[in-house]
Amino acid sequence: MKRMRNLILWLALGVSQHAALAQSASQIGDATQAWLTLQASNAAAAPAQPMPGAQAGAAYARYLKSFETPIPAHYGSSFEDAGRPSLDVNYRDMN
Repeated sequence: MKRMRNLILWLALGVSQHAALAQSASQIGDATQAWLTLQASNAAAAPAQPMPGAQAGAAYARYLKSFETPIPAHYGSSFEDAGRPSLDVNYRDMN
């Protein structure tokens, strides 16, 4: 009889723990949804910060320089290199 009572007690605890986990997962989902909604609404965004002229000029120069390098027609794969991680860039086949 004592064994049966212990078994019932263990089963009841397991069910209550499962319910608690399901409830906490739901709360996590609700919290995540609230954060995503807040982010999408832009309601809590900080005001835009100005960028000093020298920094803005340097950033724009880097942006323009990025167009000097052509985009390769094909990127190699690490599978082609017998397991060694590498990234082969083929600039020859670019048109």
